[in-house]
Amino acid sequence: MENKRLNQEFLEEMKIYDFSRIKERVVFLAGSNSRAREYFFKVESILQILYNKLVFICSIDGLLHKEEFSTQEWDKLQEIALEKLKSQEAMLVLDVDGYIGSHTREEIELFEGSLKRPIYYLSNLRKIEK
Repeated sequence: MENKRLNQEFLEEMKIYDFSRIKERVVFLAGSNSRAREYFFKVESILQILYNKLVFICSIDGLLHKEEFSTQEWDKLQEIALEKLKSQEAMLVLDVDGYIGSHTREEIELFEGSLKRPIYYLSNLRKIEK
């Protein structure tokens, strides 16, 4: 039997979100490293495989090993994240449990303020239950 990453079990948790609302092709994922970690991986795969999006994040190594970075290294990764934002068409904020951290707020302010590009929030992509 062939393995399949986006199997029914994988997709079950994410079926409550309507990712088709994201119209732009190039999307930057932002959110809390600790609270949204698993969402980064799942949403990235779903957007790329099912919706043909080009998805970017600050640092995979940062997601997996934040506690191993020095303050200076982490600050550098955050600077790079802000630079990456400049080439993105849209941002998806993974506001798991309504949480948005200070660095994510900084990314939102840059994206919304000076870049004036669309920002989506995972919480707003929830499908309306009937």
